[in-house]
Amino acid sequence: MRIVQLSDLHLSSQPLYGVVDTLSALDRALQRLTAGPEPDLLLLSGDLTSAGRSEEYALLRSRIAALPFPSALLPGNHDDRDNLRAAFCAQAWTPPPLCCQRIDLDGGTMLLLDCIVPGEEWGEVAAPQIDWLESACPRRRPVLLALHHPPFSVGIEGMDRIRCRGEASLAAWLARHEEVEALLCGHVHRFVSTTFAGRPAIVAPSPAHQIALQDGPLAYTLEPGACLLHDWSPGQRLCSHYLPVAVSPTQCYSDG
Repeated sequence: MRIVQLSDLHLSSQPLYGVVDTLSALDRALQRLTAGPEPDLLLLSGDLTSAGRSEEYALLRSRIAALPFPSALLPGNHDDRDNLRAAFCAQAWTPPPLCCQRIDLDGGTMLLLDCIVPGEEWGEVAAPQIDWLESACPRRRPVLLALHHPPFSVGIEGMDRIRCRGEASLAAWLARHEEVEALLCGHVHRFVSTTFAGRPAIVAPSPAHQIALQDGPLAYTLEPGACLLHDWSPGQRLCSHYLPVAVSPTQCYSDG
């Protein structure tokens, strides 16, 4: 099972901060994906838009509608639940208010957990999220858990202040559910690999702008955009590849 994770698109019709063309960044990323290797699923793990406006979701819908592979969406702190639901009504959303999804794949299941707190930049796993996880998690199938905010520190002070809260509740739930094999997150605009509650925990970069890895004030940088490609054989270890969205020519090694 090949899952491509795109995160933190921040789509807008106008450049962010006057310089970040997020729409062109998404177009480059999708061109990279359609050039191969083709995924079985495209996971869009939150902050799909800059301001959660209907016209921004329309831009995203127009870009992914013709893709030859399915997409699964998850909200982030820059998204609006109602506008997201309206734009992508065919997604397998839970009843409001949460925009969670259970995606059953060949041999395994993905749980897409909505942990946003409307009006706040930080996220939270609270009783409604735990209740949904408990009801949606299969007992005899391998599971990948996706949520926008990482429930752990990443070493960037400004991002750690707005990470996911309620991590103890999530860790306690994971302790009862060994079927969950790994966590996939976004929000940080950088590739981060660590562990959480004994599971691999991976944070995706952005195809547009990255958060600067530095001490001091929170800042962004125009380092090259990227996404992640997860090769998942349920029941076996997850193998994740960092995939720059810029296409570079390949050169075969000579047989000699």
